[in-house]
Amino acid sequence: MPGQSDCVIAGGCCVNIVERAAELESLDSALNDCAAGHGGVVLVEGPVGCGKSELVSEAIDRATGRGWVVLRATGAAEEHALPLGVLGQLAASGPPGLLAAAVSRVPGALRESTQSFGAAVRRLGASGPVLICVDDWQHADDVSRTQLLHLARGSRRAGILVVLARALPATVPDPLLETELLRLSGSFRLRAAPLSPAGVDTLLDEAGITEGPSRRLAHRLTGGNPLLLRAVLADFAAGGGALEPRSDGAYAQALVTCVARVGAAAGAVARAAGALDGHASAGTVAALLDRPAAAVAPVLHALAESGLLDGTASTARFRHAAARAAVLDALPAAERAALHQGAAAVLRREGAPATAVAERLLAAGGVPEPWAVPVLQSAAAYLLAAGEPRTALDCLRLAGDSFTDPRRRAGNTLRTAEAAARIDPEDAELRLAALLAEARTGHLTATDLNTLAGLLAVHGRLDEAREARDLAAAAGAREDTASAGGRTGSGSGEDAEAAGAGADAEVAGADAVPEAGANPGRVAIPAQLPPPWYGRSAQSGAARAGSGAFGGATAGRAGDRGVGGAGAGFDTSRVLAAAGSAGGGATTAIGGGPAETGGLTDGCRPGRRDAAVWAGPWWLEERAGGAVAGAEAQLRSALGGCPAIEPVLHALRTLLYLGGPARALPWCAEFAERTRECAAPGWSAMVRTVHAEALFRQGDLPGAEAAARTALELVPRSAGSTVVTGTAGILAQVLLARGRADVAAAELARPVAESGHATVPGLAYLRARGRFHLAAGRCHAALADFLEIGRRMRGWGLDRPVVLPWRTDAAEALLGLGEARQADRFVTQQLALPDAADAWVQGVSLRQRAALLEPRRRKTLLDRSTQALRRSGDRYELARTLAEFGRTLLECGETARATMVNRTAWHLADECGAYPLRDTVESAGPVPAPPAAPVALPARSASCARLAELTDSERRVAALAVHGDTNREIAGKLFITVSTVEQHLTRAYRKLGVTSRRQLPVELQLMLSEA
Repeated sequence: MPGQSDCVIAGGCCVNIVERAAELESLDSALNDCAAGHGGVVLVEGPVGCGKSELVSEAIDRATGRGWVVLRATGAAEEHALPLGVLGQLAASGPPGLLAAAVSRVPGALRESTQSFGAAVRRLGASGPVLICVDDWQHADDVSRTQLLHLARGSRRAGILVVLARALPATVPDPLLETELLRLSGSFRLRAAPLSPAGVDTLLDEAGITEGPSRRLAHRLTGGNPLLLRAVLADFAAGGGALEPRSDGAYAQALVTCVARVGAAAGAVARAAGALDGHASAGTVAALLDRPAAAVAPVLHALAESGLLDGTASTARFRHAAARAAVLDALPAAERAALHQGAAAVLRREGAPATAVAERLLAAGGVPEPWAVPVLQSAAAYLLAAGEPRTALDCLRLAGDSFTDPRRRAGNTLRTAEAAARIDPEDAELRLAALLAEARTGHLTATDLNTLAGLLAVHGRLDEAREARDLAAAAGAREDTASAGGRTGSGSGEDAEAAGAGADAEVAGADAVPEAGANPGRVAIPAQLPPPWYGRSAQSGAARAGSGAFGGATAGRAGDRGVGGAGAGFDTSRVLAAAGSAGGGATTAIGGGPAETGGLTDGCRPGRRDAAVWAGPWWLEERAGGAVAGAEAQLRSALGGCPAIEPVLHALRTLLYLGGPARALPWCAEFAERTRECAAPGWSAMVRTVHAEALFRQGDLPGAEAAARTALELVPRSAGSTVVTGTAGILAQVLLARGRADVAAAELARPVAESGHATVPGLAYLRARGRFHLAAGRCHAALADFLEIGRRMRGWGLDRPVVLPWRTDAAEALLGLGEARQADRFVTQQLALPDAADAWVQGVSLRQRAALLEPRRRKTLLDRSTQALRRSGDRYELARTLAEFGRTLLECGETARATMVNRTAWHLADECGAYPLRDTVESAGPVPAPPAAPVALPARSASCARLAELTDSERRVAALAVHGDTNREIAGKLFITVSTVEQHLTRAYRKLGVTSRRQLPVELQLMLSEA
């Protein structure tokens, strides 16, 4: 008795027959009965490729092994009309000279031929068992079929076994004849079904495919079809152990062969199912082929039964893209395109999703009808939200190719630029620049121009954004004049424009934003829409005064970022007055000239709202807490799906500039990962650039370098990209701080378009170049770059030190040139600005101001700078101030305190990776060699575990001691007695296991910034 798995030779390959034990046992039983003189008929049925031919071959092999006479033939669809075709094959396969002469195709002699053949076979049966096998029985000609029926009727007594095999399901030419066969005594039916999952596993084990993904793929590809499985194993062997079907591989070729064997109509049905991929049913395929559904359903069923399609006649698709491609590629290109266009039209009529229709239009490569354009745009909007920007971009490009009206084309180009920004920001910028050039000809509407201005602002091109706003104002005036003149828009061209506008609205959605004061405390920016300054007209002064990027003003303060603690009485009028008089009116509170002295209340002016994309809300310290809370609420609302990047970037910058890096960093990391999941490398690069800046402002130089390099790897390194320019600028600044001036020089030497300097990201590049010049002693060149930054920031209404403190940079360069008076003027101006309320700005400014003073007064300002920078969380800038503080204390003769401060500065600089700064500080111990590659910010020392044992009071006293304060100074700052200070220090020494201030952990001082 044969086992569960037998090996037979078929097609030159060893093919294991599994799960056929019962069928082989039935064949053996029929052979044994025939050997005993009792013939019969065996009808073998099964889907194409499922092993019926192997069962026939097995019967032939076993009969031949017993010494029987075996006659064999195979039907063919193209020979169905050839009389005696199958009988001729049977006669030719018999013993030489015994049957061939009995078959003659001479007209009029068919009857005699069939009688002669039947008599000759019966004579053979009289001398021993005879096996007659006909594969693909459904294709046999009528004469041969009739004669085989006659032989079968006498087989029971003549020792003849007839084995007929046909594919299922198939149209039977003569159902009565087949029924007659099965009514004969000794007749039975065998079914060769697809393999079960366990059967597939058996063959995969024998082929050595043990990897889980490959095994699962083999199951999915074959559906249990043995022929397809054999082809998969061939692909596996040819691929060197990797299973990845190709459209020209063995699997695809086997599938095409199986489709052809299903029947004449199967090829057209399979190609239609491929074009309708995922939406193929009897109804849709019939509509595409213009055939009755009743004729299509059996063919679809046959393809699914064979494992060629996955599903049923109600919904079916190819099991792999390679199989679908192999079937469709057999068509000429023009016919294939026409098939895809027809599929798109069918799916649209059936109400399929726009993405499904758009997929067929993309495959066709053309827009056949006007209805296709809004479908492509709708599909693009959905795909963008679903995180498939590349396909969305293809849809918008295809739609754009069909526009003739410049206004409708402009609207589509805006969407295309938005989609392109997710992948390649420079591509988006080039499209926006081309659109701006077209706008100068007057072909864009005011609405499109305002949208264009918003997109330009997102890329930091504020000059172009301002020009687009001006053009929008002019276009709006023309539209208002035309409307007042009674234009009704009844022309055909205007109808087309209106239709285009409707399509635009369908894709973009409504851009409604509540006015100031509405829904107080709630975020006003929808997750899928740009920030509220996009396309909005200026509000009244009263409304503007209380509005911002995150809705109405909310209560709250950012005390951890303020100068004097939580909202400590910041006098706005005093600051404005000081700012207006500083430097003879050369600067104002925020704006770039005397006309902008009201900078704190005009944040919604067109230029200002574009600048707000980069600077955050124009609020003073007492409202910063509400801005930070609103930003976090906005980010929480954007956590689902793939939200628009503009409000996300604005919220991240708001957190960074108003809430500090510690507040922004977790959100930066979160959205860097989300943009990666959304397959938006361009967006991810933008977020990671903000991430790098936040890490830099925290003093994590290795982390900032890694984040900047990751951002640059995500997008093409092209000269015209503002993302690349800005990120390279941040990277160069970090490299300079780490002492890698040669690598920074290489970054700055990369080509940058001149227009890139005139963008907000370009300011980071200019600052890096200025810092490089400054480090090299080229103070004049550095000053020129810093002043250019200031000129541009003031011109854009973006003059905010919290974004970029260019005045202290310029003061440092001026000091290097010996221009102390001019340097003092710039620092004074920066301290007079409202952003001086920010701890980071104050700390940096006070340090630079201290450099202009004699040691005793310098010491006081450096002490204040240290406290401010400790609150800001910027360890690198804190280390810079402490290093200067230590030198100043030495000048003042305070050696003990200088030693403590220098020790803290050295460890801070070392932790930050700022090795040049560290090496300028008098070391508190052996200086370790700098690492060869960027590393993560080191963890705190093991002594941190003991710090938890200290009480809050002990920790505060010990931290001030590490800072270098004397016992009397500590007592004054904490409003306690000197004796109490001594007691706290004694207990702290005992708990920490130290005996002096020098041995106190440096981490104590850092805790002051975390308290």
